[in-house]
Amino acid sequence: MNIVITTIENTSNVSLPITLFFWGYVVAYTIHIIDESILGETFVVMVQKNFWPEYKWKHFFGFNTLLMSLIIFSNILYEIFGGNLIILPLIFVFLLATNGIWHLLATIIQKKYSPGLVTSIIYWILFYFIFRYSILSGQIVLSISLWAGIIGTLLTVLMIGSFFVFKKRFK
Repeated sequence: MNIVITTIENTSNVSLPITLFFWGYVVAYTIHIIDESILGETFVVMVQKNFWPEYKWKHFFGFNTLLMSLIIFSNILYEIFGGNLIILPLIFVFLLATNGIWHLLATIIQKKYSPGLVTSIIYWILFYFIFRYSILSGQIVLSISLWAGIIGTLLTVLMIGSFFVFKKRFK
């Protein structure tokens, strides 16, 4: 599956495999983890203050290691088997893009930087390329994209919702 990007009509196209964009999410997520670890009050401190006082760096790195492993594994499965397994990396595309929306909303609501917001922009740029050049062009079956969007968004809601469960538990 290729993404074809052209700047001038009726010229030769540049084709980029969609897997490059999926691997771009691995790079972006790595930067995102660093962003959450060093910018602002850090993600761990934010969670401790607002949701879960017992949240520790081991929780942060444990969860991110698991999620990173799943993203990498889904990319490898798609590269090996192709076809409808494109849903696996697409789920993480939607998960990370909607996670970026969480960071934006948290910044607006709290009126201070939500660790992870800056690198969320990378997620949205990659999402735009995949959406514009693969989903809208029909290279990815719309039903697969919709299911990936539903599952990825639901996973984001579950991740963020878990903090509210802990907040209620510790009140």
